[in-house]
Amino acid sequence: MGASLVNTTINNILDLLKNNNMQPGDKLPTVDKLSVKFKVGHSTVREALKALSTQNILTIRQGAGTFVSKKQGISNDPLGLGLMGNDISTIFDLLTVRLIFEPAIAAIAAQKATLKNIRQINELCLVVEGLIKAGKNYDDEDNLFHSAIGNASGNKIIYKITQIIHASIKKNIFITDNSLCQETVITHRQIAKAIAAGDATGAKNGMIIHLNAQREFLLKNYDLQI
Repeated sequence: MGASLVNTTINNILDLLKNNNMQPGDKLPTVDKLSVKFKVGHSTVREALKALSTQNILTIRQGAGTFVSKKQGISNDPLGLGLMGNDISTIFDLLTVRLIFEPAIAAIAAQKATLKNIRQINELCLVVEGLIKAGKNYDDEDNLFHSAIGNASGNKIIYKITQIIHASIKKNIFITDNSLCQETVITHRQIAKAIAAGDATGAKNGMIIHLNAQREFLLKNYDLQI
């Protein structure tokens, strides 16, 4: 099996995803159909699908088929933070990066968000609130809320940056603090409301307040050198 043939098939599959605007969770045609479509053997198609799976672009489920991955090509540790450990200083540094990017992203989202974006942000806002009220872990849903704001910017690169940042958050230490949980409910609502109203300044300020509360929590509770 030639590597060039596999690479060509990989590119053909990527074109298929793009041209059909396939979204995370969408199912690809079977290996048989892809083989006929691209005029290559089954083994070539399987090798191409496997390669795209290792890149987190596709997910292969035994007996069910191949689907567009919800990770959308982002690695499990995109910033290599696993090598740096999960100490407080790393969390603080990542929070600092978020304060640089996310307020501006929220402001752009307020200017660009579609009705679909606004609906998704509001739904995730309510989901996070429900988990907080139930005393349950809300890491994943909180990350989805912030990623949805990046998506609402309408800028594909901004969306990817947001996804990369939040894929790197391995542990939300703030969920153990009740006052910060309540702050999250209030500021999430403020951010979502501002984006829905097209209020860029309100969205930006809401995000600053939200992230800065977490920053102040770290400074108050841990011996950080800044």
